[in-house]
Amino acid sequence: MMGKKLKKHEKRKKKVIKLIDKLKNKINLKEKKLSKLNIKIASIEKKAAEKKAKKLAKKKASESPASVNN
Repeated sequence: MMGKKLKKHEKRKKKVIKLIDKLKNKINLKEKKLSKLNIKIASIEKKAAEKKAKKLAKKKASESPASVNN
């Protein structure tokens, strides 16, 4: 009797461990996807900031000669 219960318990334990491993793999995949997205977002933000900086530099460059002439 005890042997059967132990075997059943071991089977259940293996199932749970397998399930936990599957969930860990899913989590790892999701984390990888998120990190890729974060990298994409960061590059987009960087491009936007560079564009803004160029516009500001252009604006300042066009303002300064005018103020020198006055």
